[in-house]
Amino acid sequence: MKGLKEEVIPVRGIPVVAGFKWSVGELMDRFIRELGNKKILGAKCSKCNYTYVPPRAWCGKCSAKMDANNLVELSGKGVLIGFTTAYVELDGNGNFRDLEKPKAIGAIKLEGADSTIFMPLIDVDPEKLKAGIMVNVVWQEETRGQISDIKGFKPEG
Repeated sequence: MKGLKEEVIPVRGIPVVAGFKWSVGELMDRFIRELGNKKILGAKCSKCNYTYVPPRAWCGKCSAKMDANNLVELSGKGVLIGFTTAYVELDGNGNFRDLEKPKAIGAIKLEGADSTIFMPLIDVDPEKLKAGIMVNVVWQEETRGQISDIKGFKPEG
């Protein structure tokens, strides 16, 4: 590198713009968009028939690749496999705050799916919950194609 002159040029006051692009992937993107249509999609492996909700690109059982052809619509009904009760929540600043009343969060196995999803349980008394009860999805009144379109799951009846 003979003949090149090294020079340090101090620069101040240049605005920095950093753009980022991140994708959840084709299947998860479709899953989220379809929530806006009040539809829950899973991905059924064409090799071993295991069905995941939310969908995933690779089967965890047999390692088969999955794509949009593997998507299946699920009913929104399921069984409560297990649950926990929360007495605190995050306040948005990294701290906990006590809840006025406890909230239940359930592990739900939807009809037609083999995996479970974890969602809020609504209109329930956590003290009276038990595994094995049937639950149904409850949608927000207005959906936008977001995870929050699902308000939670409510026991049948």
